[in-house]
Amino acid sequence: MKMHYLTVGVFILVLIVAIVYGRNSINLNSPKTTYVHHFPEKQSPPLNEFMKYYLTGYSDIQVFKIHSNFIFAFRNVSSNEKEIEYYQYTREQLENYYEPLLNTKQPGTVLNDLEQNIKLDKFLRETINNVHSYNLPSIKMEDSNQLKIELGAVEKTLDLPKLLSEYSVKEKDEIIFNILEINDNHFVLKVIDKNIQNSKGWDLEIVFFIKNDLTDIVISESYDEAIQQKLNDGTLDDYLNGFEKVGSNGRYLVLFGSRLIDKKVKKIVEIREGDYLSNDGQYVYIGGAKDNLEDGIQKIQTIENYAAGNDKNQIEYNLDYEEIAKELDFTISGIGSATINYFNENYLVLRLDYNGKFVGTAGATNVMIDFQENKENPAIYLINLGME
Repeated sequence: MKMHYLTVGVFILVLIVAIVYGRNSINLNSPKTTYVHHFPEKQSPPLNEFMKYYLTGYSDIQVFKIHSNFIFAFRNVSSNEKEIEYYQYTREQLENYYEPLLNTKQPGTVLNDLEQNIKLDKFLRETINNVHSYNLPSIKMEDSNQLKIELGAVEKTLDLPKLLSEYSVKEKDEIIFNILEINDNHFVLKVIDKNIQNSKGWDLEIVFFIKNDLTDIVISESYDEAIQQKLNDGTLDDYLNGFEKVGSNGRYLVLFGSRLIDKKVKKIVEIREGDYLSNDGQYVYIGGAKDNLEDGIQKIQTIENYAAGNDKNQIEYNLDYEEIAKELDFTISGIGSATINYFNENYLVLRLDYNGKFVGTAGATNVMIDFQENKENPAIYLINLGME
């Protein structure tokens, strides 16, 4: 009987050791997340991209880049704005402008100061007065909704009421227009008529694909089905090579906005509801566009794997809302909302709002996740930048 008890005791002891060792092994294989409570201390190309997007790319439209010069078009938001205006700045100017963020203890306050239009206009945005020196199209709205375009030595006037007569566009309609894309082959212009609704109940939005010599124009409504019809009938064939190629094999084209074209089959790439396309069109964050981003293991795929329906993930990392709350000394009952502010290959920026223990809110923060050095266990910066 004593031998029996001894055998059972040894078995239990071995089981306890195995469990403890197993737990320790799991800890060894799962390194602790690195949380940082300040803004990144060093500038880098990915950080430059984020700051460029946040300071000017969110509100305006980057039309192209020449060497280290970024060229933007001011975004028109009213029918009272009668022309397209451009500005530029260099990489060095951008880095000098946001440098105060690198060593401040109050990044939200500093960033709020940096994003003021008065300061941006004075220290960063340099208006381009001579558009022809950069081969930019000069676009002005004249009386009766006549859109005058000059590019180099050629010019053309688009009679919008005549060209868009099938949509009942009139000479007195309130029209907003913006440039969406400029490349060596063509440019894309969007026109919004605030007096007309399309079949979907939205303001009428028309895009013009215009060759740089102004000899050819393709007109389409801007929603996916209308663009897809132009792809199906071959009308856009001569324009496809001008768009930016993404993916390792250049199969996918960034059309404008958050729309990709699979050039091989001439189809718009479907980004499924709830998923989030990166700002550069290279990656898809699975579940990233949900109203509330769930924590746990996060999955990011290349556009090639996503479009092909593969399960292969480029990045997998763990996001723990409770652990973040503890790092920030928040007393919470749970997460209120979690959304993506910015997403590119090397940087992800989130906004987290926490519910209070009993009522109200417990606090909020932005989370900058830096994948540059370690994609499986990235550095996570917990800093409230004021980004909603």
